[in-house]
Amino acid sequence: MVLFSKYIEEQYVDRLINYKYKGGDNSIFYRLVLNPFCNFIVKYFPKWLAPNVITVSGFFLNLLNLIITIYYTGWKGGDYIPPWACITCAISYTTYIVLDYTDGKQARRLNASTPLGLLFDHGTDACTTFYITLVTGGITYFNNINQYLIYYIPVTLTFFLNTWEEYYVGELVLPVINGVAEGTLLADGVYILSALYGSSFYLKEIVFFDKYNLKINDICAIIIAILGVIFSVKSFFGVLFRISRNKKLVAIKDTVIYLFFIICLLSIVFLNDSTIAKEYPKFLILTFGFQFAKILGILQLSHILCCPYTALRAVFLIPLFALTLHSIIFYLFQFNLLISIDTLIQITFIWNFLSWLHFVYFCSNEICEILNINRFVLGKRYPSRPSYEEIKNQTLSNSLNMVELSQKNNF
Repeated sequence: MVLFSKYIEEQYVDRLINYKYKGGDNSIFYRLVLNPFCNFIVKYFPKWLAPNVITVSGFFLNLLNLIITIYYTGWKGGDYIPPWACITCAISYTTYIVLDYTDGKQARRLNASTPLGLLFDHGTDACTTFYITLVTGGITYFNNINQYLIYYIPVTLTFFLNTWEEYYVGELVLPVINGVAEGTLLADGVYILSALYGSSFYLKEIVFFDKYNLKINDICAIIIAILGVIFSVKSFFGVLFRISRNKKLVAIKDTVIYLFFIICLLSIVFLNDSTIAKEYPKFLILTFGFQFAKILGILQLSHILCCPYTALRAVFLIPLFALTLHSIIFYLFQFNLLISIDTLIQITFIWNFLSWLHFVYFCSNEICEILNINRFVLGKRYPSRPSYEEIKNQTLSNSLNMVELSQKNNF
């Protein structure tokens, strides 16, 4: 039984059953390298291998990278990480990207494409926003929250607006240069350089205009920030130009939850005196990372169900409001509200992680019940019930009969 409420209301079940993914990738690297390679290797995947297993394997590869970098560089960063660990991170991340593109090909090969696969795929990608931030930050000697934020905010902004664009436009077509395909080359380049020259390579300073000294790791973060802003602006105005005038205000309103998310994060860093923000910045990013993953999951589910995006819900607003209010009061009056900010962050981490876990388990369980599929095993969940394809065909047939009946009544 799902706590409090279901994720999929009865009125949207037919839309879930009949959902069809639309999207593409115009990336140069994808078309020339990744797509041909994935088309080649998918032929050797066993036919009993469920696509969602491939997706989740990528999730655990990212988790491996995170564990390695935290083990060597701590929760703050700025410590030595051996070359083999950097190479491992490069191989693992590249493998994750390959699996991310291959799971869909395996699904089409086995005629096993479902909306659940899309949610798993996007859910793993949403978690990658904080994985890639923490892993790259650890390898390039990030040692303060400001550096992590310069990297993390553009990455999450781009991902949020891409999903928001998919929700309003009905499809997601990645541009010629994007953060997934070309971003893989950039990340791997950073990891390999660290393996060859040591992570201290990123502490070297470069002088600009004879007056500005910037470390190489700061320059890398700024480049990511600039690219993230460019991609985000494209998505934002691309949506506003393509939707009707009466939808524009609603579309902008749906971005408020992300704005509140960032304001809360910045308020902790710049208005409060958090030891976690100063000494354990990776933990702070991880705390907000799980909440961001669920925010994106709800947005993706709303796209699949073609229903209103209701992100302004208690599960998000309570922790964001509590943290922001605490930070503002501390900044104005220099005292803690009931408990310290660090204790509140730790409580928020547990809240956000359990909330994300709740969504992953119960939402996927609802989809499996409706479509009569398993999460990680091919075949029907309940042998006595119709298969997903039979359910879809029956739903389509019922819809056509309803249309025909409506036309007859009009005559």
